[in-house]
Amino acid sequence: MTENNTDWETISIVIIGRGGMGAVTACEIIAEAAYLSGNFVDVQAYPTFGTERRGTPVQAFAKLSRKEKIWDRAAIEHPNIIIVLDVTVLNEVIASSIEKNGIFIINSDKEPQFFAKKFNLPNSIKIIVADINKLAVERGLIIDGAPMVNTPILGLLSRSLTELNLDNINKVVQKRMSNELAKLNIELIQEGFNLAKML
Repeated sequence: MTENNTDWETISIVIIGRGGMGAVTACEIIAEAAYLSGNFVDVQAYPTFGTERRGTPVQAFAKLSRKEKIWDRAAIEHPNIIIVLDVTVLNEVIASSIEKNGIFIINSDKEPQFFAKKFNLPNSIKIIVADINKLAVERGLIIDGAPMVNTPILGLLSRSLTELNLDNINKVVQKRMSNELAKLNIELIQEGFNLAKML
């Protein structure tokens, strides 16, 4: 596993998935948890603009700034971190957009080496993978017949972006969800954290 520079002054995060998977919600949780850490002076979370019908490919963005107010709400073209909720939307263009020393988080049953080879990723990029679909299905975190992976995958992010610790993520989840749903999500975030395979 390579060491990564997570001391970026502004951390840019792109979550890719499909409409209805909760990409925007995941970005909002990231932004709020980052703010709770006390390490960022400004945070933002926002979706792509345009059609976001259920099942269509979507992207959502988060920006975390350590020093300055964030004014720019443009689409992030070269993120520090990419989080893939649905591997069927992942392609060469997305994979190649990640910054040097970036972090690539993928919901998949494949090994990290598979993605490193498939997309010819440099060793400077940290790849973190876990089968969050399987985890959500096994634990019954399903909405409208689809596994909800947007919160459990945040456990993988916490493995690599230590300032986004599980305690703060859990606080945000507890605030946003009913007690029973929050409890299940928090358990799955921890399980995602534990299952993460890293390269």
